[in-house]
Amino acid sequence: MLKEQSNHYAAYIASIHLAAIRFCLLAIAKQMQGANSIAQMRQRVCSNSTDISFASKLWQVFRAIISGALDELKAILGDTITLVLETIDAHIQCFFVQALQLDPRTIRLETL
Repeated sequence: MLKEQSNHYAAYIASIHLAAIRFCLLAIAKQMQGANSIAQMRQRVCSNSTDISFASKLWQVFRAIISGALDELKAILGDTITLVLETIDAHIQCFFVQALQLDPRTIRLETL
């Protein structure tokens, strides 16, 4: 926490408030999910975000490999390559939205 450190007083106060908000969110999540401690809840949250971050970085590697392979087929496929990559990107984007639970359906379910 306090990664928002600065020499400005207003930024310092904002950083303290952000830390307090994070703590409150972890305390609420602990209660709702039945975690043993706030530290355990923080570990769960960090683990999930680490996994998603790794998956995102790994996708960039796979995308580069796929793009390179499709470039070799450019003479055969022509402009279809762009459509294929855009379609794959759209599906991957949907996957990450669902993994982060940012899709409208999941958000609605969370508010019930």
